[in-house]
Amino acid sequence: MDKVRIGIIRCGGISSNHIYGVKKLVENGCKEIEITALCDQNKENAEDKKNLIKQFQKNQPIIFTEYEKVISKKICDGFVLCLPHFLHHTIGIELLKNNYHIMIEKPLALTLKIGKKLVKEAKKRNLVLSIAENVRRYLGPRAIKWAIENRRYVGVIRFAHVNLVIDSPFDYTQYTMKWRGVKLLSGGGMIMDSGHHFSDMLLYLFGDVEDVFCEIRKYDERIIEEVPILKKAKADVEDTWVSLIKFKNGIFVNWVYSRSAPGFNLNFGLYSGQFGAIKDKGFVFHPFQNGGDIILKDGKIIKSEEIEKEFLNSLSKEEKEKLFPYNCYDGFGLEWIEFARCIKNGLKPEIDGEGGLKIMALCESCYESDCIKLPVKFKDVYSGKIENYQKEINNFWK
Repeated sequence: MDKVRIGIIRCGGISSNHIYGVKKLVENGCKEIEITALCDQNKENAEDKKNLIKQFQKNQPIIFTEYEKVISKKICDGFVLCLPHFLHHTIGIELLKNNYHIMIEKPLALTLKIGKKLVKEAKKRNLVLSIAENVRRYLGPRAIKWAIENRRYVGVIRFAHVNLVIDSPFDYTQYTMKWRGVKLLSGGGMIMDSGHHFSDMLLYLFGDVEDVFCEIRKYDERIIEEVPILKKAKADVEDTWVSLIKFKNGIFVNWVYSRSAPGFNLNFGLYSGQFGAIKDKGFVFHPFQNGGDIILKDGKIIKSEEIEKEFLNSLSKEEKEKLFPYNCYDGFGLEWIEFARCIKNGLKPEIDGEGGLKIMALCESCYESDCIKLPVKFKDVYSGKIENYQKEINNFWK
C-alpha cells in the first residue's frame, strides 16, 4: 500500500478542521495519505471541501451525495465520519460490514449499548475503529501530562475545579444545533459534546474513575422546528450541571457548567497539587489545548511555553516522531496520520473503540447519576448494569 486512501462522510464545519490538519501534514512532507472521496447530501458542502483539498493534493477526491454509492466504488481504504451523532452507528456499522476502517468524530455512539455494537463489529472483522479525539494530541496537553507524571512540578495532584458559566443559548435556527438540542439525536448535551474532550483528558491524566455524582438542570426548553427525523421537538438536553468525579487514585474533580447564567461569565480550570497548581490558559473543556501555567506555593510561575519547550527537549527522536510525526502539532492532523498508519500497518490507535466506550461511560455516568439522584459506580455504567438515562434512546433506535 503506497498511500492510504481515505474518504470523508459529511462535509460540514468540523470536516474543515480535519482537512486543514491533513494540509499541515502534507506541507511538512507527508506522502502517506490521499483523500479520495467526499460524501454529503448537500453537494455544495462537498464542493467547498474539495476546493480546500485542491490547495495541497494533486489528485482530486470524487464527490458523492449518497454514502451507499461511495461504499460500492471501493476507492477508499477507510472513512472519517463527521456525522451528526445519530448517524454514527447506522452508517458506521454499515461501513464496517463492508470491511472499511473507520474513524468516528466523538462521541463513538448515542449510548454505550450502541457503541458496543460498533466495537464488536470492528473486532470481528479485524478493522481499525478510531475515535477522532484530537485534544490530548496537542503539544499543551502532552506537556502537562509530562509535567505531572515525569517532572512532577506540583507533586501529587489532589483535586481539580473546572467551571464554565456563561449566558449563551444554543441557536436552534442552525441545522447543526437543531439535533444537538434533542436527547434522542445527540445522546445528550454538552456533557456528551465538548464534555467528551474534557472526559477524555481526565482519563488521560488521572486514570480510572471510581464513581460520579451529578445534578443536571434544563432551563432552556424551547421548541425546535425542523428537527431531523422528529420534525419538531422540545429541547431536552442539559444546559446546566454540577458534577463530582472521584478517581481510584483519590483525585476528585468538581465540574460545573451553565450556558443559562446571565450577568457573569466564568472560564476557569485549576488543578491543585502538593506543591502548587496548574492553571488552564484556554477553553477549559479542552484542557490545556492552549497550554497551562504552573504556580508554585512560593509564588514562582512556570509559563506554559517553558514547560512545552522542556518537554520537547526531553523526548528522544523516536518519541518525538511517534507523538508529532512530520513536526505536526495539529490534533486533527495527528489523528489522521495515526489512522492511516494503523490501517497500513495493522496497528491499534491510541483511542480505539474500547477507549471511546470508556470516555462515553464517564459522560453517561453524569446522566445516570442525575437520573437516579444518587452517585453511580463507573464500572456499573460501563457494564450496562445502570442505564436508566440511556434506555429511552436505545428503545427509540431499537
